[in-house]
Amino acid sequence: MNASRFAALLVLAPSLIFLSKSLPAQEPAAAAASVDSEQDEGTLHGANWSRLIETDLVEEKFDELDRMAAQFRSEKTRFPGGGWKLTSFYGALDKPMLTDKDTLDHLAHLKHWIAQKPESITARVALATSLHRWAWVARGNGMADTVTAEGWRLFGQRIQESLSVLKAAANLHERCPQWYSEMMVVGLAQDWDEPKMKEVFEQGIQFEPEYFHLYKQMANYLLPKWDGKPGEASAFAKTAADNVGGEQGDVVYFHIATALIGKNGKDFKAHEMDWPRIQRGYQALTAQYGTTRWLKNEIAYFAYEFRDAAVARQQFDLIGDHWERSVWRDRERFDRARDWAQRHS
Repeated sequence: MNASRFAALLVLAPSLIFLSKSLPAQEPAAAAASVDSEQDEGTLHGANWSRLIETDLVEEKFDELDRMAAQFRSEKTRFPGGGWKLTSFYGALDKPMLTDKDTLDHLAHLKHWIAQKPESITARVALATSLHRWAWVARGNGMADTVTAEGWRLFGQRIQESLSVLKAAANLHERCPQWYSEMMVVGLAQDWDEPKMKEVFEQGIQFEPEYFHLYKQMANYLLPKWDGKPGEASAFAKTAADNVGGEQGDVVYFHIATALIGKNGKDFKAHEMDWPRIQRGYQALTAQYGTTRWLKNEIAYFAYEFRDAAVARQQFDLIGDHWERSVWRDRERFDRARDWAQRHS
């Protein structure tokens, strides 16, 4: 990859917070997660659960960690609001470290896990996830032209190491939907062409059609700030949701909207999306899994973006003063939107 192309790269970027050709990078921890930038429902509903996972890793209780991950995969367990426990599990295994030494100690535990349990898909996905984040630590948060040569070198080295880890897990007996998501993070960082990225995406949804993070990753990849064309990401959202069909298709559409609207500044206009379908997806999702503080804030933000004052006012009444920073970024923006809804509904 030439320097100019390399300099154009990512999010979740998970949360996702994305780096583009013209925008500053997101925070490294969010970048490693690519499009999954929303508040982790696991931390909302189980902070103690998350700390337990962290402790099990430090104490190297690898059998227990493998058991938990296998259960989350097979039972497809969710938190209130529909967030996958499997995704939050990997998030808990990848808590941001304060220093390179902390990160090296953390990676040492993950590599020891692989050494002891070479057939563990969970250990390899967790290691790749942490390597992604560490790559973005090296790259930093500045504009592309502010990144040092050493920053780019370490970024490329760590992304390549994560790719090697994922490739080594490709033929294991057990498979994991998060493997495909992490592979797509690598693809974005290494500037894969669309057919190659789409192949990973298609394999992922064939393995686990309900793993909505894969749809979010693909939609993000298709934004113009990467190699997509204007309107391509929103067109993908419609096609992907139509292919799933029914209420679950609408749920997929809602999840894709959370990756595109409000996360990409001027690079994506909310009105490229179908507001009635977003609402149907939200209603279907919350009917099945219940709602959360984050979801209430997200649909209120969407209503504000689409200038639907009635829906916005209804949601702000439910939210009260419990605004969500991961949605609004700051209190001033939340208050401005709430005041607008009150004046216009």
